[in-house]
Amino acid sequence: MFQTYQRNEGKYGYRQLQLFLWQGQGTWMSDKKVLHLMQMLGIQSRIRRKRRSSSLFAPAQRVAENHLKRDFSAEKSNQKWGTT
Repeated sequence: MFQTYQRNEGKYGYRQLQLFLWQGQGTWMSDKKVLHLMQMLGIQSRIRRKRRSSSLFAPAQRVAENHLKRDFSAEKSNQKWGTT
């Protein structure tokens, strides 16, 4: 089990390690048994940080220009388009 943990660089927790043991080595263990063995060996999965959204523009730069100025009447169809 420790080799499976090292091969995957400690990325995965006990549930995923259980699947890797079953698929790769044909060894079946319950997920709680894998968790218990991980606790005994002192190994844990790495917890990935949440990514923050980053905006490239300031909020004032993202606002589109107001070309219609609330004049929605048009002489023909498909002359004025807008989105919400």
